[in-house]
Amino acid sequence: MTAIHPFKQTSPDPLAYSRLFLRDEELQLALAALFEAVSAIKLAGEKSRANCGLSWAETKTLLSLGAKPDSVMNLGIRLAVTKQALTKTLRKLEQDGLLQRIEDKVDKRRKIMSLTAKGREIEHEVTKQMRIFLTRAYKQAGAEAVIGFDQVLWSILG
Repeated sequence: MTAIHPFKQTSPDPLAYSRLFLRDEELQLALAALFEAVSAIKLAGEKSRANCGLSWAETKTLLSLGAKPDSVMNLGIRLAVTKQALTKTLRKLEQDGLLQRIEDKVDKRRKIMSLTAKGREIEHEVTKQMRIFLTRAYKQAGAEAVIGFDQVLWSILG
């Protein structure tokens, strides 16, 4: 799948690009590109997701917990979903044997959600094509671009 690259016509050579400010038009293009990139990554994993019978919300939850087990409250913040929507998703994933609740070592009243072995296996299968898609993009962009991209993402995430 070849994406239309809206930056090719307007962006200067990335190696010569040293400004620390951006015009509104450049920020708008970056936001649009970010959303389109998420859609492209989502589409790359669509067949595997459907084969495993998972919704997009369930897939995001598995992927997020695969990266970092967390409390329900923190997970809701990370995924930017309501507690009700997250509770429904977590309940389904628990019933399917993909998630488990473990006691928080710091606060015994709090439970941490983590993937079961089956959950890790399904998460890996569902995101395989997404990871391949992202790996291709990283290789095409090069090491410096990957480092810069990671820095931007982590700056956005705080």
